[in-house]
Amino acid sequence: MARISAAMKEQVRGRLLETAAAQFAEKGLDGTNVDSVAVGAGFGKGTVYNYFASKEELFAEVLAEGCRQAVQRYASVPREGSVRECLLALAAADVAVLREEEQFMKVVIREAMSFRPQTYPLIVGHLAPYVQEVEKVLARGRALREIRSDLPAPQLALVFVGILVLLFVQHWGSGGAWPTLDEIPRLVVTLFLDGATHAAPRRARSRAADRSRRGGARRTSR
Repeated sequence: MARISAAMKEQVRGRLLETAAAQFAEKGLDGTNVDSVAVGAGFGKGTVYNYFASKEELFAEVLAEGCRQAVQRYASVPREGSVRECLLALAAADVAVLREEEQFMKVVIREAMSFRPQTYPLIVGHLAPYVQEVEKVLARGRALREIRSDLPAPQLALVFVGILVLLFVQHWGSGGAWPTLDEIPRLVVTLFLDGATHAAPRRARSRAADRSRRGGARRTSR
């Protein structure tokens, strides 16, 4: 029997991953069958097991491949500017990644929210590079005193990503009515940095308080 070259093995593996991603997106993790992945990729039944030990490992490798592509996109995000500008760029980059593989990302987020021990650690690993990029921005913001210092940057980064994921869920749940994908980057940054309090009124209240204190000081001096 002729031996398969390393290049051919890599090509087969790539076709299996591509087909698996499409089937996971269409059928979900539970509905996908490894033999159907092999046949869909143009190979015989059982081929998947020559490259992956289980369906969960296949799913993990699809996640890893998506993660590698996403990291390349995140790496192009500017690191200069304010914390708000950098977070906005990171959120926009994540939305761009989601647009490319939206159906598959629905499966990923659905699996994350199911907290299944077989898949949840895989999802956390998949998100780790993005969470780390957010963490770097927040750590710099703490050093510049733009970000609160009573919570560690890793925890704040998880909060940011959590808000982003919930907005994706709301987008899908509303049929795309609200928020739209275009609205999500600015919305997640606003909610994360400002919460439900509008920045302008807060500044106005602060100026009013300053005037009140100055007025009180003048009256006292008299």
